[in-house]
Amino acid sequence: MQRLGILAEMFVEDVNNEDSVVVELFGTIVNFLFKVFQLAGIPFLVYVLLEFAGLF
Repeated sequence: MQRLGILAEMFVEDVNNEDSVVVELFGTIVNFLFKVFQLAGIPFLVYVLLEFAGLF
């Protein structure tokens, strides 16, 4: 239980730092997911528009 408290303190200290590893990690994950959604979403949107227009 004491280890969990120590890990929580380390997490809080890291998040409060200017060069936080945790915040950078979450930023990297969010940027990656945004790019994945763009790459998957744009072709899907084109397909839906073509299907709606009756061209496909």
